[in-house]
Amino acid sequence: MSAILSADDLNDFISPGVACIKPVETLPAAPPPQSQSLETEVILDGQQPAANPNAPAQISLTDCLACSGCVTSAEAVLVSLQSHAEVLTTLDAAPALRVVTDDSGRFRVEGLENENAKLFVASVSPQTRANLAAACGGSVSEKDVGHMLSNLLRGPDGIANGGQWKNGFTWVVDTNVAREATLVLGAEEVLNSARAGIATPAKPILASSCPGWVCYAEKTHPHVLPHLSKVKSPQALMGTILKTTLSRTLDIPPQPHLAPGRYAML
Repeated sequence: MSAILSADDLNDFISPGVACIKPVETLPAAPPPQSQSLETEVILDGQQPAANPNAPAQISLTDCLACSGCVTSAEAVLVSLQSHAEVLTTLDAAPALRVVTDDSGRFRVEGLENENAKLFVASVSPQTRANLAAACGGSVSEKDVGHMLSNLLRGPDGIANGGQWKNGFTWVVDTNVAREATLVLGAEEVLNSARAGIATPAKPILASSCPGWVCYAEKTHPHVLPHLSKVKSPQALMGTILKTTLSRTLDIPPQPHLAPGRYAML
């Protein structure tokens, strides 16, 4: 094994740093004006000189993102921002767009007069279906879980049965199509790396569909960043495909009706 992927460092959890990488810098006090340089402060017995409080520390966003001191709390915030509660909050924000079929069989979108209305499409990964099937003790298959998720997300007896606007997802799609596309794009990226004049990552090219791995590399092994693949993850690629395809097929602007949505952590 290489030094980067050694067996002694299999735990990829980034513990909080012992000290901040950007400690507060205490600047020396400004010299007093010339008119006050001859003044002398007299302190009586039992009195303490007035403390000179430090100015509030100011840390830029770049320094904050590069610091590993609060990674545990930061990850907790990220999980809370991608929970099922955020999905339900987004569904209840405004009435959803309605896709209907006219007499000619073409799709027509209703509700575009509301700028806050959105078209909701859920993408489900095979890992999600497999995990839910395993949580059921093996009594249901992955295919059965897919049907149950579809009924939950877009069926009349699912999440559309509650909420302020009775919103549900118009479509539920599988990310396997995007996963196959990322494999093809990844292979093209490797082949293009052997051609001159094409900007590609440094060899060897490292790829991962997990954003946590990218965060781990940025914080612990920054020297591998030039080797990271530029191909999107299946989840991100599926979002791009859906927004592009639906915008052209339904003739609706991608903003704001097809804005990036929330992802539930299943």
